[in-house]
Amino acid sequence: MSLELIETPQESSLAFHKDADLVALNEQFRGSKPSEVMKFTVENATNPVIFTNFRPLAVAFLHLVTQPLKDIPVIWVDHGFNTPETYRHIERVVERLNLNLQVYSPKMSAAHYTAVYGEIPPLDTPEHDRFSEIVKLEPFNRAMSELKPDVWLNGIRHDQNTHRKNLDVFTFGSHGTVRVAPMFHLNELDVEEYIYERDLPDNSDYFDPTKGEEHRECGLMLQK
Repeated sequence: MSLELIETPQESSLAFHKDADLVALNEQFRGSKPSEVMKFTVENATNPVIFTNFRPLAVAFLHLVTQPLKDIPVIWVDHGFNTPETYRHIERVVERLNLNLQVYSPKMSAAHYTAVYGEIPPLDTPEHDRFSEIVKLEPFNRAMSELKPDVWLNGIRHDQNTHRKNLDVFTFGSHGTVRVAPMFHLNELDVEEYIYERDLPDNSDYFDPTKGEEHRECGLMLQK
């Protein structure tokens, strides 16, 4: 699937707000290229932000979004449990794409958490819920409260898990935002080709302690 920019008419009647007609918006952009979604977003968003975790293939989304939005805030929650290679990868991507990186960390560091509570708790337990709140949800909510975006750009795709399969390009997110996923209708091979064609650095050593398993849903996507 080609991701090159092409001209598309602006529909100024469709804005990003809590009462936006997302059903009509998703219908309008069904089958559209990610670059078309981005063009519309650039023309209509007033205060967009990106959220990323620098997971494998995320660099494609970051490149796509930051080409037309050079100074867009890129929110990264550094929970402190990343692999060493992930931290090195982040440095490479920030330098390559000149990202406006906004780092939000938990109020309790990874070393502090481990000293008080021990290792990462098992999934689907109250202890793990508390862990996720401390290391990911609280810093993310703090970022959104401080930056007050109208649009939250993210790199989710329909083929990542069952929950995301039932979402769409435009959905309502937490903090009164409209979530925009320009790559939603792509598959993993499309994204791999995007990275290969542009010789972008990718991350092959990644771990999310709040998910534990690859196809579990990120807590951020479940917030209201």
